[in-house]
Amino acid sequence: MPDVTNFTYKLDGRVIATNDAIISGREVRTIGGLNPASGYILIQIADGSTRSIGLEEPTDLRQMPQPEFLSFEGNRTFSLTVNERGWEWGAAKLSAADIYRYASIDEELELILDSAGDAVIPADGEVTLGGQGVERIRSREAKTVVIKVNGRPRTVPKKKLSYREVALLAYPDADFEKFKYTITYLKGVHGAEGDLVEGEKIEVKNGILQCPPI
Repeated sequence: MPDVTNFTYKLDGRVIATNDAIISGREVRTIGGLNPASGYILIQIADGSTRSIGLEEPTDLRQMPQPEFLSFEGNRTFSLTVNERGWEWGAAKLSAADIYRYASIDEELELILDSAGDAVIPADGEVTLGGQGVERIRSREAKTVVIKVNGRPRTVPKKKLSYREVALLAYPDADFEKFKYTITYLKGVHGAEGDLVEGEKIEVKNGILQCPPI
């Protein structure tokens, strides 16, 4: 009778099956084709944090629905905190997208790098690790959002924008006495779309509002 595969885990996005409930860091690497196993850092994602897994360190696959691992070629790990939770990473660069994803942070929040004087990490940006001390990253309610007007990104306060405020983003010298500007918006908050007219305001969401040419 053939063996029945009872357990799975993810490695670099691939689902891998095994018959073993307890699997070592070395086995995770070699089964996933990472050879030699000692040439790779293995990072486990769990409960909004990350940690490195040694070659002989066991992982009990029964402890979570589907354990997830990431591999990095090399032999150095980098330590940091995300919302005061300990993280380890296997590369000197960490993208904001990975922080949002693996820390389960709502994309409506913005990421702040404490060691850079509370600098905002752009949603499409990254953090360089390996400096002095441990990098500390935290999330908070966004004070600004990035929207697109006439195809160009614009950073604006996170508040409701009026018809005139949006028009001025496209045309800083707009003359509202002589001209009427047509503003059509797409992909607004809760999927809103339509026309914005004089006297109205629209709630904006980071990276969502798209205003075709006015």
